[in-house]
Amino acid sequence: MKTLFTDASFDYKHTERTTEPFVRGKIAVADSKGFARIEKVVIGKVPNLKQYINILELTAIARAVELAGEENPKADSLSVNTDSQVAMCWANAGKIKPKVLTQAHTNALEYLRTARIQFGGIVSFHFVPRDENPAGKLLEEELEREAPHTI
Repeated sequence: MKTLFTDASFDYKHTERTTEPFVRGKIAVADSKGFARIEKVVIGKVPNLKQYINILELTAIARAVELAGEENPKADSLSVNTDSQVAMCWANAGKIKPKVLTQAHTNALEYLRTARIQFGGIVSFHFVPRDENPAGKLLEEELEREAPHTI
């Protein structure tokens, strides 16, 4: 079994502070053996949606599954650990409550579905506390190097 950890963060403290039609963020994927990756991501703004962090967290989870699927040879199973209980629940359920669901959520879920198919093995999602998340520590160090990273 392969184990990966994920985390996400905004480039802006408050998404309504930017006039851009999208929200910028960063995602991190890491393991406990030295693998570490940080990538920039962009999510199109959705009218009346003010909280994007859970979508970024779900995108990080999907990216971890995608990366595991690109390995050769692939592991037969994958455990993805996140410090976002909301994103973990969405990933486990494969759906989001209709009253919360937006096109941005749908896109992130579809990305995860596609990555799971590509991986082909068993994928499980788990919660890990922030202080035990190597991806969280990696992202925190990255953001500190860039400080100030918000407007």
